[in-house]
Amino acid sequence: MASKKLVLRKEMGKRVRNLRKSGGITIDVLADKLGITQSHLGLIERGERGITVERLVVFCDYFKCSADYMLTGKDSGASTKKQSNSKIANAIDLLLSDDEKQKLYDFVNAIK
Repeated sequence: MASKKLVLRKEMGKRVRNLRKSGGITIDVLADKLGITQSHLGLIERGERGITVERLVVFCDYFKCSADYMLTGKDSGASTKKQSNSKIANAIDLLLSDDEKQKLYDFVNAIK
């Protein structure tokens, strides 16, 4: 049982790292966005620390992916589209001020 847990943690950690890197996000920026230390995030990415259910929800929300994907590496939905949208959302989040984000949100809603 313990070895299955370790394998799951390592695989989930790899997925977290891959999502972070594919989004062009540094470990310090992601740790700050998630409200954890860089050290803690590093432990998660290396599979040395597990992810609580609450933190799993936060990761999935941030990366716009399913818990299914985070847990198994498979997604019953359109994971590629979500990851692409996640990259855009992350870039917007990192590059725009809160005021600029609100203006963009208002613009998108106006053209819908």
